[in-house]
Amino acid sequence: MLNTQTPAPRQVLLRLPEDVASRLARAVPPRKRNQFLVDLLRQELEKEDAELIAACEAMNRMEAAHPELLQETQEWLDADLVGSVDDWDPDFDAETFSREAAIAQAALGLSAKPGQRKK
Repeated sequence: MLNTQTPAPRQVLLRLPEDVASRLARAVPPRKRNQFLVDLLRQELEKEDAELIAACEAMNRMEAAHPELLQETQEWLDADLVGSVDDWDPDFDAETFSREAAIAQAALGLSAKPGQRKK
């Protein structure tokens, strides 16, 4: 049987400028503010997704009409834009870098996972 339970919503802290918070308080009743913000964010994120999809579809149509564009796109995809670190920094020592990065993260109280702080 499939697990059809939806995960619990994630709580986030938003900091709003005073003028925006005041307008939100005046415009939306207290027990409806969370859903108002959820709906607004969802709408904007879906709009952004639709714009990206439309841009991809437009590019696909252009590449279909002009094979030279498709070839150029493939050249970009196949390109080695950075190359080996040895090519552009022969003095780079990955082991020293990793050790020093770990020390710096520990000093900042960062865990091994990016974006998380130790408790």
